Order: sequence, then C-alpha cells, then structure tokens
Amino acid sequence: MEATIIAIGDELLLGKTVNNNAAYLSARLAAVGIGTRRQMVVGDRDDEIVAALEAARELAAIAVTTGGLGPTEDDRTLAAVASHLGRELVLHQPTLREIERRFARRGLTMPAVNVGQASVPAGARVLSNPLGTAPGLILEEEGFLLCLLPGVPAEMEYIFEHGFLPYLEKKGYAGERVLEKLLHATGLPESAVAERLAGVEVPAGLHLAFLPQAAQVDLRIWGTASDEGNFAERARPVIEAVRRELGEYIFGEDGTSLEEVVGELLGRRGETVAVAESCTGGLLAKRLTDVPGASAWFLGGVVAYANEAKTSLLGVPEETLVAHGAVSEEVARALAAGARERFGATYALAATGIAGPSGGTAEKPVGMVCLALAGADGVASTTQTFGGGRGWVRRRASQYALEMLRRHLREGER
Repeated sequence: MEATIIAIGDELLLGKTVNNNAAYLSARLAAVGIGTRRQMVVGDRDDEIVAALEAARELAAIAVTTGGLGPTEDDRTLAAVASHLGRELVLHQPTLREIERRFARRGLTMPAVNVGQASVPAGARVLSNPLGTAPGLILEEEGFLLCLLPGVPAEMEYIFEHGFLPYLEKKGYAGERVLEKLLHATGLPESAVAERLAGVEVPAGLHLAFLPQAAQVDLRIWGTASDEGNFAERARPVIEAVRRELGEYIFGEDGTSLEEVVGELLGRRGETVAVAESCTGGLLAKRLTDVPGASAWFLGGVVAYANEAKTSLLGVPEETLVAHGAVSEEVARALAAGARERFGATYALAATGIAGPSGGTAEKPVGMVCLALAGADGVASTTQTFGGGRGWVRRRASQYALEMLRRHLREGER
C-alpha cells in the first residue's frame, strides 16, 4: 500500500516554514507498512491544489494533505477538495458548536470567519481536534482514500495519531511494519564507511542505507516485517557484519548521541569531566548538559575566547601564547590541564581553533582545530582540519573531542 503527501501553503514555497509535516507523515505511515510514493508542495491556490490531488490519485490509493484548513481567505484546501470530488460544502453542526465552545472558554465570541472551518465536503468523516479549531477529515471514494489534516504540527500529529491512524488500521490499509536498526559511526567520512562495508551481504527484503550527518554517519538497516522479533532475526547478520567491519568507529545505536555514551561511561566509572573552550564557544558544555543527569559527572566549563581569558581563567602561560599562538596544541594542552585542575575533574577536554569564515592563514587555515584531553596520566593532543562552514567546524570539533574521551574511557575498561 502506498500514499502521497501534499503539503499546502505559500509559506512552504517561500522557505518561511520548513516542511517537517511531510517527514513526520512519511515516517509514521511507513511504520504501519504504507510507503510514500511522492511528497508534493503546492501554494494556496485552488487550481494548484486540485492538480496535486489529481496527480496523487493517479499515483497511490491514499493521499494525505496538510495545511490550508484555517479560517482565512488564503486557506483554500476545503474549497479545492470539494471542487475536485464534486461535493458541496455543508455545515457540520457538532464541529461548529465545538469551535464556539473553544472561544467561549476563553471569554471570546467566535468570529464569523471561523464558521468556514465547520463546513466540510458532503459525506466526510470528521476527526476531532482538541488542540485547535480545524478538524481533520476523511473522504473515501472507490479506490481512493483522502485525509485532510491541519498544518499546525501539534494539531496534525494529534489528529493523525488519534484519528487517521486508527482508521487505517481498522479498515485494513496497514500492512507489514517498516522496522529499522540504527548504528552510529564517527571518525570516518561516508566514503570510507561505504568502502569498509562494501563486502557486507544484505539479503533480499532488507536494506542498508548511509545517512551522513555533520559529524557522524548513521547506518540504517531496515525492512518490512510482521513483528520486531522477525525483523531482528533477519537483520542480526547484517548488524553483526557492520559492527565487525567498523569496530571502534561505532559508538552507539538507535538514536543514542555521543554525549550520552560518554556520560554513561563516566557515570559507570564514577568519574567526572570539565571543558575549556575557545572556538567551540560552549558547544561542548551544551552537548554534555543536554544529557539528563549530567550533573553527576559534568563539573563545568570555561569559554575562554580572548587570550587574556585563557591566561587569567585557566592559567595558560603568556609565553606559550606568544611562542605558539592561541591555535596550537601547546595552548590546547594548557587549556585542558588548567580546566582539570580548577574544576578538580578526572578529565578535561579543550578546543581552540579557527572556525571561520575568516582568520585563517597558510600555516593555520580555516577549519584547523587543536584539541586536548587531560587526565591523571597526562595530556594528549591532536590537530585536525574540518571542512564546512563555521557551524560545521564547531560541531565536528566538539564531536572529535567527545570521541577522544570515549575512546580513552573504553580503553580503560579493557
């Protein structure tokens, strides 16, 4: 079974709103065995919406629209759908009363324009929307099922989960579920990951996808199955082969972040970490404190951007800065050692570099970052050059620093 998704709204075409609704709907439909044949985006014009509906009808048995159900003149979905299906718009009294009650609870009189949201194509099944004024609608014709959902994400998701999804399952549209296993790798580019996994055999019915992120590559093993046990049995040889070929480059699975893995290792060992940051501007501390319970193992950090701050707050010797420059392994090591001493942490991470877009030289180009890890056995450092814009350099630098600590902690457990 397949579906098409039509996102409606000029704001989507103008780039003012990101079309996250389509991604959500595709993922949730796939989870119940309904693949997405095509995603479309159209503006707030009747003819464009009708053309999209006609195309959708040719492509798949199910179509889902999102957006254009509001009360204003530019909300054209209801009129376009009624025209496409040849059905008149009729007032749905229960919906009208519910809209009136919503306004009354806020001490307001319902504007006349909201009456239009209670007008539905004749024969539509109405799906309640306790989060807003626009209900969802289901319309069925022979060989075609159409669902209209609001564009507000919270409302769209609620109606899908509590109205449309149960309807799909009850009517037998749902099929085998699409299940997946995610493995997360860092420290290798996508091409190197693909090269290492070139010999991995993937049986029919399963797929191995490479999903490159800013600082890692996610490996998605997926396929359709009747239940999780069946999928796990079929996917196990592929998962084991991927782990075997990538080894220590795999740091987690199923959405686990690198900072969560580091936090779990520190907590298990009863150890702590602090950070000293220059070019990453607090990103390391932010990522670590994004982990619930981080207070058990994260002691704090210093963003020492100016050279004076490096010296006064973390004890970096002025002569080291003069001799080697702020972007150097010597300064990175001094930053890490200073943070470890001042916070009394088991470990400290440091990052100093040139995030760009300007400030680079032939000897120290944009993207060059010096990183250090201080511990009881001394300070280790490295220099890396990361591609991408300023945000990518900072993200990749923070990832590399966390990976330095993860590798060290893993070595300590062997």
